[in-house]
Amino acid sequence: MEFKEVLKGIDSLYVSYKGTIKEGLKERLEEKKKLAQSEDEKEQALAVMTIDDHCFEVSDRGTKWYSFILVDNWYHLQISGSKRQKLPQIYVQVSSELLTCYGLDNAIINLRKIVNMLLEKIEEETISRTDVFTDFVTNGELETIEKVSWITRAQKTHKYWNGDIFTGWTIGQGGDILARLYDKTVEIEKSRKEYLREIWEKQGWDTFQRVWRLEFQLRRELLGQMKINTFSSLMEKINDMWKYCTRDWLRLAIKETTINRTRWKTNPLWEKIQDIRFNDGKFTGILREVNKSRIPSDKTLFQNGIGYITAFAAREGFENVDKGTLSEYLEKAKNYLREQTNGKDEDYLKTKIGNKKKKYNKA
Repeated sequence: MEFKEVLKGIDSLYVSYKGTIKEGLKERLEEKKKLAQSEDEKEQALAVMTIDDHCFEVSDRGTKWYSFILVDNWYHLQISGSKRQKLPQIYVQVSSELLTCYGLDNAIINLRKIVNMLLEKIEEETISRTDVFTDFVTNGELETIEKVSWITRAQKTHKYWNGDIFTGWTIGQGGDILARLYDKTVEIEKSRKEYLREIWEKQGWDTFQRVWRLEFQLRRELLGQMKINTFSSLMEKINDMWKYCTRDWLRLAIKETTINRTRWKTNPLWEKIQDIRFNDGKFTGILREVNKSRIPSDKTLFQNGIGYITAFAAREGFENVDKGTLSEYLEKAKNYLREQTNGKDEDYLKTKIGNKKKKYNKA
């Protein structure tokens, strides 16, 4: 049976921080949030906050426990602003791209710099959730796996199809551990995590095979039971955590005739998965640059833009798209906009650009 790892590591990380927010921070956040809530688009464009070298968009809303939300392509920060000591003042989601390409160590060092600019002192730093994963290719027929072959402590098991194409399993929905086994090559068509293709290819992926991801999502209660509270303990115990997930909590077995399923032999594919090790807890990343800004891709900008320009060219009788076509398009677009805005087209465009900069985390 063919089995090849093409990537492994930590895909999701949620961290909470206890401490006292710095003097005046709550007032600054309230001011920025009000700007985000304004009906005036010029004021909305000012709802940004620069911390270290990050230009965060400040959301116009919060959550039940956190009044303020700051977002860029690296971090999703929720800030309480409350003086209640039971609730962590800051709750952060670290982006999966950052963890994969920049590494856990680097991601956390940078995050602490940001948090130290928000809190007088970090009194407690706790991992609230983590997802550990492996990406692999195999010639095993995963779609033929039967529900009965999963030996698990979980109560809920679901198999997923996209039409006639098998796409994966979820096991343990709603519990402290959630396992997902799914076709990552299909998933990234929606998530647009194209950087994964480049990483897989460097690890020997032939670009034609389906890449499968097995990931385990572990929540705070179980992490606490495993005494995984800090980053150092996560890195120290990552292999023990994987061992527990793939041997004690979940196992793929070969269906047999005996009633006691726990005695069924382990599927050879699963044995390969059980043997995976995570570099003794060292996660330096792929060392690929990760943009802090949430900028649109060239594909998004140009594919959509070219569609409109070629439609204009066809309508106006042009045979191709050249400087003359673009000049005509721009002139007619500005004339149209000038009519729609009663001569305030330049002001309108500046406002729109300002709001796009806020959305894309561009200062």
